[in-house]
Amino acid sequence: MNKQANIVYVLSGYAKCATTSNEKYKLGNKHSIGLLTTDKNYQENIKKLKSFIKGLGWESIMFCMVEEVEDINSLSNSVLISSFNRAQKNGQSLVVNDQAITVH
Repeated sequence: MNKQANIVYVLSGYAKCATTSNEKYKLGNKHSIGLLTTDKNYQENIKKLKSFIKGLGWESIMFCMVEEVEDINSLSNSVLISSFNRAQKNGQSLVVNDQAITVH
């Protein structure tokens, strides 16, 4: 198997909730997000990836960090593990932190 095919790129950042139909998140709140993608050319396709996130009800999307993960065993969080599996199956997966970002 091609080793490159197992790599998932984890783009970490934040986005603002842009939909009132989401009971879990309040309109206008910013949340930490993680986009897991198998797209090796994620830098060139960032506009397409942001469109995917906007389609899920988020705006003002910013990415701060990227990490390459090829070994699912290096992930200790069950949410990230399931998102990793979804990304490998579907090409991408979004994880949103339930707690809003607050400024003190």
